Amino acid sequence: MYWSIELKILIIEDDSTIAFAVKTYLSKHNIETIIYNNLSQTENLNFNDFDLILLDANLPDGSGFNFLKWLREFSDLPVIMLTVKDEDKYVIKGLSQGADDYITKPFSLPVLKARIDNVFSRKIKKVDELTFENLSLDLISKQASIDGKDLDLNLKEFAVLEMLLENQNINLLRERILDYVWGYDFYEVNDNTLTVTIKRLRSKLGGYGNHIKTLRGIGYRWDNE
Repeated sequence: MYWSIELKILIIEDDSTIAFAVKTYLSKHNIETIIYNNLSQTENLNFNDFDLILLDANLPDGSGFNFLKWLREFSDLPVIMLTVKDEDKYVIKGLSQGADDYITKPFSLPVLKARIDNVFSRKIKKVDELTFENLSLDLISKQASIDGKDLDLNLKEFAVLEMLLENQNINLLRERILDYVWGYDFYEVNDNTLTVTIKRLRSKLGGYGNHIKTLRGIGYRWDNE
């Protein structure tokens, strides 16, 4: 799964080889990561800056289980425990203290990514509608409208518009849009396809089409000014 928004994950892991392998792999999937190798580094951290934590159960300066118990006193931030201990009692301990999932080392990076997708899909706030001024997108029916009047957008045009509105004032690479909208068909899509889709979308949006800015050689951005 390639998220339309950029996720940010905190990795608390003292094994630098594992931490950087995870960081490198996740960066290819639009996921930013910050690595800390002990608990003391998190003392002044704003956990609201993150979407999920990958937490090692055994750290040089404390127990990941105790950290999780403390975290759950004020935050429901998703946490996946990483540990070499696969005995039932440790799995039960982690889950009972509020872990959203548990994975033992060594683990497959694609499997870890699948678990992250699963946890985040459960936790992410479900939004049924996106709006910008009088432009509205119904994410359930996949219908866009302006001033209550429906627009005739095909599914690809709707998906591009949805991604732009979810990431207002953020530069979106052409490759990122293509991957999100066309998915597995990305590599078979003609490079001109996105250009044509954007052109049609601008036309159908009328004045709102002016908010879609072309970043030559880079991609596109929705300017909300």
